[in-house]
Amino acid sequence: MKEVQAFSIADYLVQAAGIAHPWRAVQYRVDEVATIVHVWITRQPRPNVEKKRSWFNFSPVEPFTETPASGPEMQWRHLNCMNFSCQIHTTDVLDERHFDLPWFGQPGLPFSNRLSRQIFICLAEGMEMHTICDIMNLQFTELWKFKHALDNGHVKFEYTPTKKVDPSSASPTAQQASANASNVPDVEDPIWEHLITGAINIHIKTLSLQLILTKLRQQVSLQQNDEVKRLKLRELHKYVERNQRSLGYELNQFKELSQTESV
Repeated sequence: MKEVQAFSIADYLVQAAGIAHPWRAVQYRVDEVATIVHVWITRQPRPNVEKKRSWFNFSPVEPFTETPASGPEMQWRHLNCMNFSCQIHTTDVLDERHFDLPWFGQPGLPFSNRLSRQIFICLAEGMEMHTICDIMNLQFTELWKFKHALDNGHVKFEYTPTKKVDPSSASPTAQQASANASNVPDVEDPIWEHLITGAINIHIKTLSLQLILTKLRQQVSLQQNDEVKRLKLRELHKYVERNQRSLGYELNQFKELSQTESV
């Protein structure tokens, strides 16, 4: 593990992380064992450097150390930097508006706002949590903490779901996959929202479906907002798609209710 005060490298890391003026780097550390780059940033101006003048007016620059800011150190996991994770630190005293900057995050949460949005999109698209951890090199406990905050409305994002591809224009392989999933109503079907809000009920024989539906309904009832509702209905839809072979009894009811809603 090595610690350096070379501003040229630190400034490069700040640019790579998308951190804008007046924020700048004051220090960085590369942990080659854990493959993490730590970057400390501040919005304080650079200190003036005093020069000692010799008898002949030559002025070699004296080394100096910046006085650290007086606030408690805060840190957030940011976007990966090539093969390294990136951790942003600051000891500046932050105002409420600073917590909305892309390279910082919300108090008490582990991820920066920019990384949080990427994770949210993955979750909204139905990606499994362990898969997100593998792809983004995240700790499961930190992702679980973030998802808990998301479920309870402490984190909110605007998001437009990915548009479905027209099966008629897809390749034969894609058309076959679409045919296999046709037993499950589309994720945009109103039935999913009605199910997770409790507006409609069905007779459920499969215990795992009963458990996940109960959990999702509780989460939606605790925090009434469109982002959480959309996330939960996509989670239910993904579960049904993945387990449709064992959900024949319930799927028949889904299709009947879907047809009734569309009439």
